[in-house]
Amino acid sequence: MTSYLVLEAPNGPDRDHKTTRFIADRFVWLALIAPWLWLAINRLWLATAVVVIALLLAGQVSILAGFEPVGILCGFAIGLITALEGRDFLVRHLIRKGWTLKSVVSAPDLSSAEDIYFSGLSENTERAERLSQPVWTPSPQKSRDKNFVNDPAGSFLFDLNGRR
Repeated sequence: MTSYLVLEAPNGPDRDHKTTRFIADRFVWLALIAPWLWLAINRLWLATAVVVIALLLAGQVSILAGFEPVGILCGFAIGLITALEGRDFLVRHLIRKGWTLKSVVSAPDLSSAEDIYFSGLSENTERAERLSQPVWTPSPQKSRDKNFVNDPAGSFLFDLNGRR
């Protein structure tokens, strides 16, 4: 089973929920092979630049005599970190841009995740329509001498200075 993170657009979902995104939280093979390419495809430009510079530095280290394994391992580590955490980078980037994380759905595939989320969404809207909203009383108001005049609950027996 794969966990799918459900994100809604910054302006809220449209009528048909076409802007709602389902992002699978799983390993990304393309990010292991070419992390810079996967990051660029997902428009994570700053991360793409950082990864390209880090890969160039790892390549330069691997040219040095005796440091070939270090450069290769650094390049592999960069790819592995991107493959494991790339989707998290994408979700954080979208949340910073104003997207809202609505739910996490566990499902075997994308179509099942969409069915699970949208079936629960229709139940939630029906339940929200049936529930009545609570009636809130106004907060106590202060008079000129800093004592509370309107306190229907009687919660302020003493004021903040200790006077009755």
